[in-house]
Amino acid sequence: ATGATLISSLSDLNGDEKFEAASLGHAEEVVQERISDDECILVKGTKVHTSASIILRGSNDYQLDEMERSVHDSLSAVKRTLESGSIVPGGGAVETALHIYLEEFAVTVGSREQLAIGEFA
Repeated sequence: ATGATLISSLSDLNGDEKFEAASLGHAEEVVQERISDDECILVKGTKVHTSASIILRGSNDYQLDEMERSVHDSLSAVKRTLESGSIVPGGGAVETALHIYLEEFAVTVGSREQLAIGEFA
């Protein structure tokens, strides 16, 4: 995220260790903060924003495991949706569309049937 170049070894071909400043990246701020009982290093203000961290906290390990599973499932669903480029409506989409259609239709009916249609919607 900082634009730094990954270096696997500081040794050159002669066996000497050297580091070039051009390999460094850029960040406006690097701070060490305490979040709950953990010390975290936060890198802020990077040029490239391609990563993020999600910090989960809970009262016990079971709750944390469930939250982790839920976040993983949610991110996987978003990933698959973005990769495929298509979405299938679900989770009450048919009922919602029918409700909207019936409410609009009820306005066009001039008799007392309008009340029955509106109530059914």
